Amino acid sequence: MKKTTLTLLISLFTASTLFSTLSFADGPGRGPDPQWQQDRGQDHRGHADRHDDRDDRRHGGPQERDHFAWNGHDFRRGHPAPERFRGDDYRVDDWRDRGLYEPPHGAHWAYVDGNYVLIAAATGVITAILLGNLSGLH
Repeated sequence: MKKTTLTLLISLFTASTLFSTLSFADGPGRGPDPQWQQDRGQDHRGHADRHDDRDDRRHGGPQERDHFAWNGHDFRRGHPAPERFRGDDYRVDDWRDRGLYEPPHGAHWAYVDGNYVLIAAATGVITAILLGNLSGLH
């Protein structure tokens, strides 16, 4: 009986030591990584904030956003561009030289106050907005 009790106590002590060591592996009170916590109260409209260093602001490149305002005009993705910005005065034909991607068929880039707005020609609806410092490209 003594041998069984001693073996049981040693096994229990060994198991508790092993599990207590594993419980410290994550560090005290860290919990889940903050980038994986749910973003409550924020509507990303299908775009998750991944914190993955793809944010072009750090590199001086363009940033894709869904809106900006300039000179009393509001430019929002999914909304019509103000009429005067749909014409040839703001149209960008040298999109490749400016570092932009090719506009889809039936759309064109417009250059507005240092920003690029992709506009559907038939409807005038803004489909993309690139904000940022592209001054070295045009």
